[in-house]
Amino acid sequence: MEFIDFIHNLNKEDKNIYEKYSEIRGFQQYKIIFETLKKKDPNVSFKEVNSFIIFDKAIKDVLFKYLATLEEYIRNDVILRFDFAPNEKIVKEEYHYLKQLPKCIKKNNPLYEITEFYKRFALNFGDLVSFLEKYDSDTYDINLLKNIVDLRNDVMHHTPLLFSFNYESLTKITLKRIDDLISLLPDRYKKGCLTELKNKNEITRKSISKSYYSFLLFDWGDFNVWICLYKWVKRFKKEI
Repeated sequence: MEFIDFIHNLNKEDKNIYEKYSEIRGFQQYKIIFETLKKKDPNVSFKEVNSFIIFDKAIKDVLFKYLATLEEYIRNDVILRFDFAPNEKIVKEEYHYLKQLPKCIKKNNPLYEITEFYKRFALNFGDLVSFLEKYDSDTYDINLLKNIVDLRNDVMHHTPLLFSFNYESLTKITLKRIDDLISLLPDRYKKGCLTELKNKNEITRKSISKSYYSFLLFDWGDFNVWICLYKWVKRFKKEI
C-alpha cells in the first residue's frame, strides 16, 4: 500500500489524530516511519506508526534534560578552571562563539568568585566542545563529546532519531550516542537517564507488533543493545 492510500483509508479517529499532530511533527515524518516499517512487515497499522512518532518525541524530551545537565556540568567545570589571559581585550558582554573568544588560560578560580570569564563565557555547546579540544583535550574524551554534539543537534532541531530520510533504521547510531552521553554524565544522573528511556521504550513496545521491535531503542534480541546495557550496569555498580 502506498502512503497516500494508507492515510486516505484511516478511520475517523485515526484521521483526527493524524491531522492534529502531523502539522507539528511533520507530514514527512509519518511517511518516513510508515515506509521504514513497511519494509519490515507490510501489515503496518496507523497505531504503530503513531506510536513511533510519540516515542521519538518522548526520547527527545528525556535527552533534552540530560543533554542540558551535561552542558551545565561541563560549563561550570570550565568556569572554575579557566580565565581570560592577562592583558586580553574584553569587549563583548557575552561570547557565544569560540572564534570571538579572547585567549584563555588555565586558572583555578575560587568557588564563589564571579569573574569576568564567568560573566561573559556563553559558548554554545558545539563551540564549548571546540574550546575543550583547543585548551583541555586531556580532561574530556573529545570524540565522545563530538558524538554528543551530533545527538544534541538532532534533538534540538527535531530531527528523527530512529528513522532516516532513506527509510532506514537509525537506532544503533542513536543508541551509541546515548551511550556516549551517559558515559559522560555525572554518576548520579546515569541511572535516571537510562531508566527514563527504558520506560518510554516499554510503553512503545506494548503498542507495536513484534515485527518492529528492532526499531526500538532497546530490542532485547539485539546483541548491540546487550553490550550497551552491560556497560551501563558496570558503571552503576561502581556507584554502589
